[in-house]
Amino acid sequence: MATSLRFLLLLAGLAQGHSNLGHQALCGPGPSLILSSSSPVCHVSQGYQSNVTDKDSISGSSQSQSETDWTGAREHTWTHTSPCFRMGLSEQEYCVFADVNFAGGRGISLVMESRRANFLATTPAFVEPEINDGVNQDLVRTVRAKYEVKEIPGKGMGIVATEHIRRGDLILANTASLMIDYGAYSLGTDEYLELEARAVDYLPSAHRAALLNLSSHDGTFATHAEHVDKVIRTNAFDIYPDDDEEGSEILFVVFPEIARMNHDCRPNAEYRFDRGTLAQYITALRDIFPGEELTLTYIDPEKPRAARMGKLEDNWGFKCTCSHCTMDRARADESDARIAQIKKLWDSRDEAGRGSPEMAELIISLYEQERLWGKMPGALVFAALEFNAAGDPWTAVKYARRAIEVSIPILGENSKEVRQMKKLAEDPQSHWSWNISVRDKEEATA
Repeated sequence: MATSLRFLLLLAGLAQGHSNLGHQALCGPGPSLILSSSSPVCHVSQGYQSNVTDKDSISGSSQSQSETDWTGAREHTWTHTSPCFRMGLSEQEYCVFADVNFAGGRGISLVMESRRANFLATTPAFVEPEINDGVNQDLVRTVRAKYEVKEIPGKGMGIVATEHIRRGDLILANTASLMIDYGAYSLGTDEYLELEARAVDYLPSAHRAALLNLSSHDGTFATHAEHVDKVIRTNAFDIYPDDDEEGSEILFVVFPEIARMNHDCRPNAEYRFDRGTLAQYITALRDIFPGEELTLTYIDPEKPRAARMGKLEDNWGFKCTCSHCTMDRARADESDARIAQIKKLWDSRDEAGRGSPEMAELIISLYEQERLWGKMPGALVFAALEFNAAGDPWTAVKYARRAIEVSIPILGENSKEVRQMKKLAEDPQSHWSWNISVRDKEEATA
């Protein structure tokens, strides 16, 4: 592969750093369906077809399985399944697939097509269940917590540190409770409300109770199904498909304890979803002190103040009062100017994604001034590559080592960024990026 193309591919998606697109609100208009939490019923709206399929035929859906090219998918015996719904003559059929034995009896419910559910059942979380031993500490705690859940004035419930948490430390983790394929929301409102309600009702009782105890935003709902829907809309994260799931819809995923964390435009914690364990991990972006609220960002924080506040009010219905949104006008204007300059710098790279060492260091400095610690992996990777491309191995290694250190908790130890930076740090002169800027200049003047 050409070195310039490699450069571009490695930096693809890093220009904006680590994406934070979770907690997206869904607003699905349509008639309410009155459901009983103890005896849910299947209602089919006019123009929709439902297929009620028993557990055996769903878990052994060889026909559905053969229609996909997803590799490694296997049949899985689910402890609960639901009636299935499809829109009109569409072949896409959405059902609930629940396994109460998942993660040591914590349970999980999936709302999706059978082929995708069986594909997820090939992950280590299902086939090597011991991989999640000790991950969930909210229902049954075996290690001391670094935090407590408590009332936060003006915010409702939140999570507060009870001890010093160092940058990069793991704070908490949850395996997924609900995983909902966005495609299910193309069904009629009655149908997706039915599937959501069944997905929650199939969870073990303690897990179900913890999920239903989450905020429903305004606390108003007429039915169990409406309650479930509001809890999901208020607390879910967007999880993007893996490369093996090309063409699949985004997953809407709920992690009950993590959902207690409130928003801040300059958060002190970051989340990372692991597709092998189907777990979300929360790590500290900076040192956190006892008494500090632990926060995430619900939006891309690399936006000017007005855009951030507008997005939060439109999607979540609250006016942000974080320290970055309540700064005085002079400092807020300067922050907006830095954000605009960061965007301009990323956009000014050439078609191969390259800039200069000086540009890379300026981006790092601007992120530091903005306290956008979650964006640092991309900036540090960029700096390491730029200095190596310029033939400066010592500075390249310095930034590569920094990139590895901050990327492991944010992106994961097996991420492509960490793997690439390890190669560069070990032998910069044998790395594909070595001296390419110098070579390009020599070729241009030859």
